[in-house]
Amino acid sequence: MRKLLGVLALVLLLAGCGQTGTTAEPLPVETEEPDEYEALIAATPVAQVEGEAVSPDGRFEMRAVGASGQYISGVQPPEFLQIVDRETGEVLWQDQGWPWQSVLWSPEGGFAALAYSARTWCAVTILETEGWTMWDFALPDGSAIPEYTFLPEDWGVWQSEGSLDLTIGRGGDAGEQRFYTCAVEARDGKLKGIVWEERHESLPGSYDFDHDGKPELVELVTVGEDKEPNLEGWYELRVRTTDNRLYWSRSFITAHVGWGSYFACKVDGEDYLLRYLPTMYQGYASYTYELFYLDETGEEQVVREGSVDFDMNFNEMHQRFEPEEIAAFLEEVHGLLEDSELLLTTESGNFRSGGPGADFKDDLAYWTDDPLYDESKSLEENIRDIGAYWEEMRTA
Repeated sequence: MRKLLGVLALVLLLAGCGQTGTTAEPLPVETEEPDEYEALIAATPVAQVEGEAVSPDGRFEMRAVGASGQYISGVQPPEFLQIVDRETGEVLWQDQGWPWQSVLWSPEGGFAALAYSARTWCAVTILETEGWTMWDFALPDGSAIPEYTFLPEDWGVWQSEGSLDLTIGRGGDAGEQRFYTCAVEARDGKLKGIVWEERHESLPGSYDFDHDGKPELVELVTVGEDKEPNLEGWYELRVRTTDNRLYWSRSFITAHVGWGSYFACKVDGEDYLLRYLPTMYQGYASYTYELFYLDETGEEQVVREGSVDFDMNFNEMHQRFEPEEIAAFLEEVHGLLEDSELLLTTESGNFRSGGPGADFKDDLAYWTDDPLYDESKSLEENIRDIGAYWEEMRTA
């Protein structure tokens, strides 16, 4: 009996010092007091599956099956983890159970991210639901999650089908948090993944984009930043609720095809987001903007929008060039920018964030960089004069 009391004292000490998701090594069975140890095991709950056990489409369910008979930090690992077809009951995938396991399904149910931990380590595995192949998460340098580094309660979120954001580390006294984006794809009968590290920055300013009287948290995320060979980094703007729930996000890259800008605008005393895409390819231009707020679900509600298309080539394939229309569009957008803050832009291949939106002039560069631009003339007059010059040069 004294040996059993010693076992119980050690168990209570480990349970008091540990955290959810961490475990002690299994305690040895006290062969001299088998009945008491068996009673302890019988009274110990089996660790269940946390997170989202059922896939969004209702087809699959991950469940804990059986009990391992091991006492680890106040729980028994289940004997197995299984994913079953909920309609037929067929077991589609099976592996051992752990003292802690949590699952997140992708939006369309094509992937399941499984996080699990033992005494000194944790890991994440992603499964695809066609061939049930697996991919084990590793840091961008190929190494495993460091020992004694564990996952927070809200350890992951699927941004889209095949794109998972992960948080490693619990923050505060439990250690630094690091953030990663994983892109997974089933190809050639295997599940393959790529990992980028993210850097998170909280942007200054207080904005109420859903007009509910409570300011949201605005975050700038830098992903990859071109440090990995042959991988393009990108920049993502995220809006979170005060309880840190991801509410809305969009991204741009520095490659020409992914240029764009977001601003926080004040219109009639209310906060709005302005998305501005002044796009030009080889003399063909399509400038668009959308002014919107967010509803209670994070969906965009557009209140103003505009666009203008023009062609500076003046060849046999020439389409349209209306100086008055171009100038009116630009002046309308710059009117909105007068009372705004730049949140994110990758225009001209240069990432920038912060500063007055009124200083944004990337969309005017085509005109103001031209030697014919005359500061004493209006924007419309300059556009007309420059267009006439290029038409004459290219049709002569």
